Amino acid sequence: MRVRRRHERFLRRLESEFIGEGNNYRAISSDFSRYGLFIRTNHAFVPGTELDIVVHLPNGTACKLKGVVRMAMKTTIVSLKNGMGIELLQRDHNYIRFLKDFDPDEDGDPGTYTGETSARPEPTDQGQQKPQGYYHKPAPDPAPDFVIIACAQCGAKNKVRRERLSHGPKCGKCGSPISLQI
Repeated sequence: MRVRRRHERFLRRLESEFIGEGNNYRAISSDFSRYGLFIRTNHAFVPGTELDIVVHLPNGTACKLKGVVRMAMKTTIVSLKNGMGIELLQRDHNYIRFLKDFDPDEDGDPGTYTGETSARPEPTDQGQQKPQGYYHKPAPDPAPDFVIIACAQCGAKNKVRRERLSHGPKCGKCGSPISLQI
């Protein structure tokens, strides 16, 4: 079985706020890791959307993060959580201090991250070398525009735009909720 997580998750439920497409939302954040978190909300944005996030930490401080939606889930199934999986692009010192309580190996670099470490330090204009860390890489090519999903109730095949998967599509024949089987 393939392991999907690159970093260990730490289960905490904390109040948070996020700004997406010019609107403010309140939510609960959970499943924290070095470079990601899950935001539990009914206002899930499509993958690729950049968000500004504020997480209210247990010690009374707040951390300001910037991230991109990597996975969005909106479902009527009670056992699944509605929300968004966020990959963090920027994190601040308060977030790093918060993570050090769980992970003493946290590197302490609040810089940007994209999932790939540099093999060696990059030289700067003055011949000095930048510290090893995480640098931005371009996003992968977009996936196909549509996906075909068979309805579990009536078996009808439904053509759904990929960016609409997080909005809870319904079968065009019987009207029951449909979702991509994982």
